[in-house]
Amino acid sequence: MPVLIIAVWSVGYLALGLLWALGGPGYPFDAGRAGPGSTLLDPLPAAAGGGVLATSALVAGVVAVLAARGPLGRAPAVVAVVTGVGLAVLLPDVRIMMSAGYLPVMVVAALAGRIEFSMIATMLTWPSVNLLILMAAGVSLMVVGMRPLVGAYGGSGSAAGALRVGRYATAVAVAVPVVYAVTRIGWLLGVPVGISDRFLACIAGITPIGAGLSALGLVGAVLTVGLVRPWGEIWPRWVPFLGGRPIPARFPAGAALAVALPITSAGLMYVRKKLTGERIGPPGAGEELGAWLPEMLWPLWGAALAVAALAYLARRRSLARARRP
Repeated sequence: MPVLIIAVWSVGYLALGLLWALGGPGYPFDAGRAGPGSTLLDPLPAAAGGGVLATSALVAGVVAVLAARGPLGRAPAVVAVVTGVGLAVLLPDVRIMMSAGYLPVMVVAALAGRIEFSMIATMLTWPSVNLLILMAAGVSLMVVGMRPLVGAYGGSGSAAGALRVGRYATAVAVAVPVVYAVTRIGWLLGVPVGISDRFLACIAGITPIGAGLSALGLVGAVLTVGLVRPWGEIWPRWVPFLGGRPIPARFPAGAALAVALPITSAGLMYVRKKLTGERIGPPGAGEELGAWLPEMLWPLWGAALAVAALAYLARRRSLARARRP
């Protein structure tokens, strides 16, 4: 399936990239103009951005052909992983995380009459959908590239070693969303955690959205603990039809990795904006420590969550090998 996704994306975006490089319509980035985007391609003209996408699609197409013929060699596998990381992690901005995290929160807020439904439509745009497509292609490239690399260099670690690494990574992956939640839930309750009373009054109307996202982060933090606890390996008894059965190792690991990618890309965007002096959040947010500092920790959160997921997968596989006769 990942090879098919790569092949389809390669053909489509090779054509689109060349079209956009030649000035065609539908270019999904800002092309150096003032706009909402904060990706790595937004500052570039359409000719350059289209060329980058076409080149990436061409590389992906070569990887797909090689993968369809048999296991990738080390060099093509590394190229696939690097290209995938570029598409799925480095290039995007916060909009993927907003689509996945803010959308359900905004729907609830709109139903409760706290925001207008028109705000939801602003998230469902072609530029945002394009980023989701790029992330899907990038993840597929990473999966195809990692398989031979893990087979060549992985699989020899002990379950105890994987558990030790997983515990450290899980501790970080739990601490960061807790820090974020303390600020956003505090604001919802009228407590200006890390910000001034004046700024809290300015953002009072949107605090439910931040609190809702942080609540999802706290739920994720609790689930992350399962990567190093026994209840993360066996379905709870109260789960219909599955209670008491082993949880497939790929399910928690895949879910954690799926969350880690948009968290990391969103955090890297905030770091880029901060380093370049761009505004983060509403006017005046740059002077409020609590308004931007938690987001600076998101790349650490995403990386720790990815390490915890891979350590969980390695530990489960090591234990499965040990049980074999």
